[in-house]
Amino acid sequence: MKWLARIVGAGLLVFALWQLWQRVFVTDEMRIKRQISAMARAVEKGEILKLYNAVAANYADNHGLDKTMLLAAIRGFRAQYEALFIYISDQKIEVAPDSEEAQAVIVAKVLSKTRGGGQTELNADRVRLFFRKTDYGWKLSRTESPELKFD
Repeated sequence: MKWLARIVGAGLLVFALWQLWQRVFVTDEMRIKRQISAMARAVEKGEILKLYNAVAANYADNHGLDKTMLLAAIRGFRAQYEALFIYISDQKIEVAPDSEEAQAVIVAKVLSKTRGGGQTELNADRVRLFFRKTDYGWKLSRTESPELKFD
């Protein structure tokens, strides 16, 4: 019984230290970088549910896409390719002074191979992502890009 109490005590101590670490040392910029990386991995693997949780319910962009249309477009885009790799570089993240909104400017390079042994393509675009802080973390609220390429 003593061992069980010690294991539970150690678990609670680790949990408390983890929470303290997250509140003191992890910045909003780091959280947004992690969110961008998680979203890129979800697109690479075709995990639409993970993207659903990362995008705000009132998402809209300058191309007329809302949340459901964006997820459907990504699913359609992903269905055309056998392999997909997204490399994100040149991240510049700015958090608003009130820490409720942020924007990130990234260069996304996409290496893709079409289904059926087709050719390999490389596309690179500069994208501006807008995030809003919610009770559940940072959510993508809007994007701006020079041109969306789904075909």
